[in-house]
Amino acid sequence: MMIGKAVAALCLAAAVPSAFATEWQDVGPRAMGMGGVGVALPDNGPLSSYWNPGSLGRYDNPSGFEIPVGAQATVDGDLIQVANNLNQIYQDCNSTPQGPLCTQSNITNALDELANKSNGLRADANGGLDMKFGKLALFADNLSYAGMSLNHIDTTDTQTSLASPDAFTNNNSSVTVTGLAATEFGLGYGHEIPFIPGLSVGGNIKAIVGETAYQLVNVVTQGSNGFSHLQTVQSIRPGVDLGALWDLSRMGLPLHPMAGITARNINDPKFAMSQEAQANGMSTLSYQGTTRAGVSLRPFHWWFVEADADLTRNLTLDGTESQMLALGTEVNIFNRPGLNIPLRAGVSKNMADGLTSVSLGAGLDLLHVHIDAAATASPQSQDIQSVGKTTTIPTSLGGQVQVGVLFGGSGKDKQAAQ
Repeated sequence: MMIGKAVAALCLAAAVPSAFATEWQDVGPRAMGMGGVGVALPDNGPLSSYWNPGSLGRYDNPSGFEIPVGAQATVDGDLIQVANNLNQIYQDCNSTPQGPLCTQSNITNALDELANKSNGLRADANGGLDMKFGKLALFADNLSYAGMSLNHIDTTDTQTSLASPDAFTNNNSSVTVTGLAATEFGLGYGHEIPFIPGLSVGGNIKAIVGETAYQLVNVVTQGSNGFSHLQTVQSIRPGVDLGALWDLSRMGLPLHPMAGITARNINDPKFAMSQEAQANGMSTLSYQGTTRAGVSLRPFHWWFVEADADLTRNLTLDGTESQMLALGTEVNIFNRPGLNIPLRAGVSKNMADGLTSVSLGAGLDLLHVHIDAAATASPQSQDIQSVGKTTTIPTSLGGQVQVGVLFGGSGKDKQAAQ
């Protein structure tokens, strides 16, 4: 659970509704390097249990183990900085004599910015161990989600003066801090349907250890210091994933087309919340299911192209919506069983908010050892403002690394599948 706690603390986890459907994480650098695609790739190896358990049934999908680690964050607005500004103004208004920041214009501007509905922060991180042996997969993955958004804006206690400084210092504007670290221990299996050539189906059965985090923070009196006192509750729930992958080249179509679909957490697991969260009307946090479809082409044995799209519009932990459309490609240099250098590129767009990200990745496959890395960032930038200072950062930024040992799914078997 260490990764989940780190995300909750470092990302200052999130104000949210009582149910959310996660954004598709880029679990593994191959997926991130290709813009976040992976549902219709036939050879994701041990990570097939996440991207499409149906592909576990393919004989050309390699076995072995992989250890992926990564994180991604998206910033909308400057909620953290506004919280710090309000707290600094509060400190100046509460001092004797009052400090220079305690002015009506500073108070008004900070409260107006706090009320900006576009403000928010969401982040995710992943890490774990994924193994595949033939058609069977075993995995222990931590998937942690965080975000932050406004809970309440106080429009009454907004004044200050030398005669009556207490009006602003009584302001109770607040944000709610909520997050989920979900550690999934699971078993996956896939099998090709004998009477439909090229169609493989599969699924995962999971025990999910969910640790929820919650904190109601008064941004005036506490500032960002209030984000470090998260109340956590742990509970265990079952989870079910389903997937299918269809190799359409078995129907005589050219360019080796594949079509896939994956549905995660279709049973809608719900995790217990703290007493403070329950007192504020949030008894459980629902880990709602998500569904994604994809298609891929292989014009040459060394070149993949894939497009993925969310079929569900997902509510993220900062209260915003997400529906991703992604396009990626992979070119394999050398493309031999003992030596390969995969180069990847991709682009993704959130159809709900218009945010676009571009991705690059590369790897080294030497004998059975595979090492990969990838990064993603948005061309759009975000101004993070605080009193007297402005910093510009990408609106979205992330990275993934992975090391693994794979065997099978190449050489004669892979050539037979082309």
